[in-house]
Amino acid sequence: METINFRLLASLANAARRCNVDLNEVMQALKLDIDMSGDPKRRMSLECFGRLFSEVELHKPTLHFPLVFGDSFNFDGLPELATFVTSASTPQQAMQVLDWSSKLLHPNLFFSTCKQGDELTLEIRVEDPRGVHKDQPGFVEATVAALLKFMRLLSPHEYLLKRVVFRHAPMASIEAYAELLKTEVVFEQDINGLVLDAAALDLPFPGGIPSAHLQAQAVILNRLLPEVEDHTLSKKLRSLLKSRLSLLAAPMETLADELHIHPRTLQRRLKEEGTSYAALLGAVRRDLACEMLSNSVLPIETIALNLGYSDRRSFTSAFIKWQGITPREFRSGLAPSPSSR
Repeated sequence: METINFRLLASLANAARRCNVDLNEVMQALKLDIDMSGDPKRRMSLECFGRLFSEVELHKPTLHFPLVFGDSFNFDGLPELATFVTSASTPQQAMQVLDWSSKLLHPNLFFSTCKQGDELTLEIRVEDPRGVHKDQPGFVEATVAALLKFMRLLSPHEYLLKRVVFRHAPMASIEAYAELLKTEVVFEQDINGLVLDAAALDLPFPGGIPSAHLQAQAVILNRLLPEVEDHTLSKKLRSLLKSRLSLLAAPMETLADELHIHPRTLQRRLKEEGTSYAALLGAVRRDLACEMLSNSVLPIETIALNLGYSDRRSFTSAFIKWQGITPREFRSGLAPSPSSR
């Protein structure tokens, strides 16, 4: 089952409202779940983006959805990235953020630049190692719209941007592109990208804050980028279980399949990391149980089912082993919260 990161969901919901589309109906049609894990490595696949854009079109949006979605995108989940861009002293400084795009924005998204005369072309590439979903016009258009939104925050006088180029043919009326992108758009070109005025890249931005720019860069390099590097298998498994509660009741073979490894390999690698599948499953259930009991009014029976237990009695028995008291006693405040133990 595909999931939508809850931070991305806000941008999608905003775009859907602007286009008069019921996003809940779209998600139900595609069987999309919401990922609450906060794992920075979890992204919607290119295939899922393609199906999402196609499903939205079936709901007859009043505006061209990929462009509206890109224009609705924000960096609320990555404030350091927004600070880095908006505190830059020149466009050239701000463009460094593109070097981190595949790790912080989407693993299949890449940028490159090419200078020809007085123009610099910022090429957008969507790469799929399997070659199946390489051409994603909706994904590309959303990326272009998001880039234009933030470029205009930096350069409201439009002196930097010259035109937008797309490899594909128009997917909506030319007027729709002109209204939403507010610049010259050329289709069926050799690349996807933005054509910029090369000389303008080094012009100073009014309001640049060098100290904030450097601090944001340090946070990105020292905290954000390490977070999205490959974790140990046990961390991947823990994140997967927390993001897909239905897997808490699934056999280990299902989890191994989700991680694209053999069950025996899963067991062996967890043992090498000093743990086991049973220990990880119990730890995740314990953490989620304490969180749900402390921060929700869900009935204990419902919590038990959400955590993959067949009934309240088996959940209570496990909880007593973890905490030494029953779930009801824990909820009543007879034990400290997990964060204070």
